[in-house]
Amino acid sequence: MKSIENIQFYMPAEWEEHEDTWLQWPHDKTHRGERYKAKLNNIWVTMAKELHYGENVYIVVYNDEEREYVQSKLNEANVNLDKIHFLIQETDDIWIRDNGPIFVKDRDNQLSLTHWIFNGWGNKCPYTNDAVVPSQISKHYNIPKVDVDVCLEGGGIEVNGNGTLMAAKSSIINENRNPALSQEEIERALTKYLGVTNFIWITGIRGEDNYDEVTDFHIDASARFSNETTILYEYDPFGESEAYLLEAHELHYQQLQQARNTDGKPFQLIPLPLTRKVVKEANCKGSYLNFYIGNEVVLVPIYDDEHDKLALQIIEGQFPGRRIVGIHVSELYAYGGMIHCVTQQHIK
Repeated sequence: MKSIENIQFYMPAEWEEHEDTWLQWPHDKTHRGERYKAKLNNIWVTMAKELHYGENVYIVVYNDEEREYVQSKLNEANVNLDKIHFLIQETDDIWIRDNGPIFVKDRDNQLSLTHWIFNGWGNKCPYTNDAVVPSQISKHYNIPKVDVDVCLEGGGIEVNGNGTLMAAKSSIINENRNPALSQEEIERALTKYLGVTNFIWITGIRGEDNYDEVTDFHIDASARFSNETTILYEYDPFGESEAYLLEAHELHYQQLQQARNTDGKPFQLIPLPLTRKVVKEANCKGSYLNFYIGNEVVLVPIYDDEHDKLALQIIEGQFPGRRIVGIHVSELYAYGGMIHCVTQQHIK
């Protein structure tokens, strides 16, 4: 446990009320090549439409031409453009969960944004444009910015809003992100800027051994809080995943069983299966854990798989009062991420 005296900011849980949600719209000027936008547009239109009923949606677009294009697509989908706002900023990719700001409250309950170092997941992908997105949001919307000298991606952490943070060591305590920092030093920064005093560290999987080799195993596709006392975790009920992944699942489950909350009590653990089949676009099984919790809706990745219905039912049971919307993400998963990876909550 870390001393609460060190806390300067607090990160609310994702299910707490948002002012809006941020997206970075896909475009064809990324390192992904042509047709990136065409492959992914429908996913972004669906996200914006479902979210805008309950909150504003802010969209980072590459230039004015892209803004006009996005507006036309949303108009076609009958989205109320009064709820949609744009920031024109060149970007390298779409993963705003990782390169975007983490919104926090200070001791006086005033909004700030924290700007952590983003280095393209350990210098694996272009990132110079994406790395300045938090600064541009701060500048254009007059939100106080706090720079943090720790390399951290938003998809690499989970908070329960009551002092506990969950993360994989492999994506944070890693020489390709924070070579000069110890676990204790990283934890001190997390306490100071996110208001957490209790840590659940799962081992994760290093990039060279990991199907998700870019992120070095983010927590948001492995285990998620659904409330202050409950963790949904990933497993393969048929044991058909690769051996290293099955071993990781077992180890991570054991580590979650040993976890305690700030009151010293264990968490309720609820299993959420992987897809039954391999997602052909990504050549591996798909996770349903990479969902995003909006004010009125939970957006859940689905894959046209026989486990889709079961996963939606389990998640629905965790979020009473919110609509549960499945979004087909196989084309997006081909690039390594899902719904949570491309969304970022802006708290009220």
